[in-house]
Parts: sequence; structure tokens; C-alpha cells
Amino acid sequence: MPLIIVEGARRSGKSYLVSNQEILPVFKFDFNSNFSQWDLGKKSKDSHMFGLGKEVMLHELNNSGFLGKTIIDRGILTNSVWGVFQSRISESQAKKDLFNFSKRGLFKDTKIILVEGEYDIERKKDIWDSEDTRGEEERSLFRSFSLFLEILGVEVIHFNNNFDDDSLERFKNKIKTL
Repeated sequence: MPLIIVEGARRSGKSYLVSNQEILPVFKFDFNSNFSQWDLGKKSKDSHMFGLGKEVMLHELNNSGFLGKTIIDRGILTNSVWGVFQSRISESQAKKDLFNFSKRGLFKDTKIILVEGEYDIERKKDIWDSEDTRGEEERSLFRSFSLFLEILGVEVIHFNNNFDDDSLERFKNKIKTL
């Protein structure tokens, strides 16, 4: 069964799309609470490795058949992007991690949906709100790393979110086909 990972920059509407579909179960790792509880530090490599460890385990569980068809709200791509975005790791380290992830077969039965769009209304969401001013930098990293994944043979589906009912319907129809 495929693991469907919905990725994208902050304010792209990925969580809205995921939470407003009733077709598949959704898992969203509570990174904010865990990050705060263990006081990992925004620029700490420990934060990156914590997220990478979670991703390895999730994909190993999927490859071993323990997970059914599930949507994951943010995953390995976010861990790589935010590793670089927060200066936890270098871009070359992030690509090395993704390459090793692929080499180990951890992308088997994985589909990545990269949500593209930008919600232009200010909001108060979480401890990362201050990073919203760096949106173009974050989107650029998502584009770069998703292209790298495609080169590695990982299926990345680019989904344009217009923040309307049609976008939600297109999203639902897309996940039905995966």
C-alpha cells in the first residue's frame, strides 16, 4: 500500500487539504510538541536527526507491511528542507540523506504530493510563525529537493492549490487514484 506524503512550504494549504478529505486516514507527527519537550534547538543537528529517525522508522514500517494506505502530513522532504532552512545541516548533507534514504529502498511504495500555492492571509499557527517571512526561500528548497527526488526515481506529484473548492475536489480525486 502506498504511503502518501503531502509536502509543501508553510502556508501552501497542505494541512487544510489533508484534513478536509475523508478518503484516507491521516497521520501528522506532532513535531512542535516533541521539539519543545526535548528542547532540541532550532539550529541543532539533533533536531534534524530526530526527524530523520522518525522518517526512517515510518518508512521501514510501511515497507514491512505494517501500515495501510495512509496520508502523512509532512515527511522526509520537510525534514530535509527545514534542516537546511534552519541551518541545522548543509544542502549537500540533506541530499546525502535523501540519497541514502533512496539507496536503502525507503521510498518503496511512497508517493509524494508537493502542494504549491501561497495563502496570503496572516495567521498565528505555531512556534515557526516568524519563518513565514522567508517563504520564497523555503519554496525554493522544496522545489530543489523534490527535483532531486525525481532524479532518484521517486514519484513527486506537483499539486497547485488555489485555495478554493475546486482545489479540494482535485486533491480528493488525486488521492483516490494513488
